[in-house]
Amino acid sequence: MLSKKLLSYYQNELSYLRKYGKRFSRHFPKVARRLGMSDGLSEDPHVERIIESFALVTAQIQQRLDEDMPEVTEALLTVLAPQFLRPYPSVCIVQMQPDKRISGLTTGCEVEAGTMLYTRQSEEHVCHFRTLYPVIMEPMTLEETSLRFDNSTLRWQLELRLQVWPGAILNSPSLRFYLNGSSMAVNILYTLINDEIEAFSLVCGEKHYLLSESDIQVVGFNRAESILECDPRISPVYALLQDYFYFPQKFHFIDFSLPAGLTVTSNEVMLFRLRFRQCAMVAMLDKIACSVDRHFFRLHCTPAVNLFPMRAEPLVPHDDTAEYPVRPDVGHGDAIGIWSVNSVCATHKTGNEISTRDIAPLFGLSHSVTGGEQGTYWQCMQRETVDESGPANRLFIAFSDRGEKPLTPKNDLINIELTCYDRDIPSSIRNGNPEGDFESDLAVAGVTITALTRPTRTVSQPVKQASRWRLISHLSLNHMLISGDNGVQVLKETFALYNINDNPAIQQLIGLIRHVVVTPVTARLVSNDPLSMARGVEICVTFQSSAAEEPEYFLFCRFIEHFLSLYAPVNSFSQVVTCIEFHQESRRVWPVRSGRLSWI
Repeated sequence: MLSKKLLSYYQNELSYLRKYGKRFSRHFPKVARRLGMSDGLSEDPHVERIIESFALVTAQIQQRLDEDMPEVTEALLTVLAPQFLRPYPSVCIVQMQPDKRISGLTTGCEVEAGTMLYTRQSEEHVCHFRTLYPVIMEPMTLEETSLRFDNSTLRWQLELRLQVWPGAILNSPSLRFYLNGSSMAVNILYTLINDEIEAFSLVCGEKHYLLSESDIQVVGFNRAESILECDPRISPVYALLQDYFYFPQKFHFIDFSLPAGLTVTSNEVMLFRLRFRQCAMVAMLDKIACSVDRHFFRLHCTPAVNLFPMRAEPLVPHDDTAEYPVRPDVGHGDAIGIWSVNSVCATHKTGNEISTRDIAPLFGLSHSVTGGEQGTYWQCMQRETVDESGPANRLFIAFSDRGEKPLTPKNDLINIELTCYDRDIPSSIRNGNPEGDFESDLAVAGVTITALTRPTRTVSQPVKQASRWRLISHLSLNHMLISGDNGVQVLKETFALYNINDNPAIQQLIGLIRHVVVTPVTARLVSNDPLSMARGVEICVTFQSSAAEEPEYFLFCRFIEHFLSLYAPVNSFSQVVTCIEFHQESRRVWPVRSGRLSWI
């Protein structure tokens, strides 16, 4: 059984051989008679099978040539940007809500990032998720949220009222909130809270604290908060791009810093009060005010991604086998997919002694190590195979030996550590179960883990070679390219490559980018240190006037600022300026960002 694509190539090659077989018979009749050929066909079944076999081989060669030799692009992307070869796994936002009566919480309890979550056992297939942010479960409840127009100040005001549980205390340095609502409401409030604060205060019992804009921090832009941070080969630039275009909800978090030394005791009430400036975005609050209730701001939330570790079925190498299929687990069939190969090791038994040695990847950094068993390397590749379920792409592993010795002894056992995902099964999970959507081995009892957003569909990367070459070409993006006459097109092309989901709001913002101007500047990296002067670049991104009406404009600008700052060269810096044409008040100068590499 052949895949439809290969079958088409096979039929074309067979037709070609028979067509020119007729010409061969006319030009060389004596040879044709010995082969039993007439009109391109042979009466000898053995000759006919040889022709068909040759057609199959040439069909496979022709297919690979038409695909521009996928091994080339696959090898390049494996080294430079492996995320382009892997599907983007399912992601969701989860809330861990402790029970006031059962949990026994009297102070904050941290759930570390990377904690494993499991869908409830009632599901046919148990999916595994991993949390991204640390969660500090506080013994408190968000009792009330109000968004209203204050007639005394003629300003819109947001109030969050929280209460500490009986017998508990709160002494954390900050509180984290997730904005849970419609896209328009979330982006409007996200913009106002981060950029349009006129006054910010905290009332706790008889104490009043005046806070500032610096006490509000954004979440999700640090490298440690990346969804795909598990692979160090993935550049933080492209990890940020993927996160924003695939799952922007991971940025809808806000941290409120609390006054130093603040301790809130049993049954005490905390009241955050935020007053907004008069601006264009405030005019939209009338439309969303009724939807902002106590369920809009959520405590104890984190993104969770459908990635988990698993060991593949052990391999027993043979001299007559060049490539071996990598299977996660026979018991799960095709329900589990392989996201990455983390490590490979060989186990060898001599008598009663068992020795284990690591095998380095062929496209890795271990080639300078010589001697011993370090000359053996592994390489993974995708192959199109056909089984009972039809054609599919499977992962195979092969071994090469630089020293021309046998790859591995026959009695060796190869163990492979994988990172896996549950294919597209998580997207079929129905979230919102009152008893919780996930379970986990937490140190606190009575915690309900609910998915606030439905797990997204797994997004497969483009397999066409033309798309892969486009992805490789954009890896050369730098400030010199952006500063050219076609800088706007370079930036738009980069963003369009990642907008695979065709998010209409983001696509519209990409289209509204009018100009990109890069100017050399000199500035202090530390404002009060005259010895920290350095040369850098100022990148001014100008949007069309209609961008002022887009609720997602501010978050998009913040994303651009972090994205371009990651290209700051060593011993230099970049500073992004964003503005909307004909709207002078929209001009925003973002902080100076120095290069991520160490200064020398």
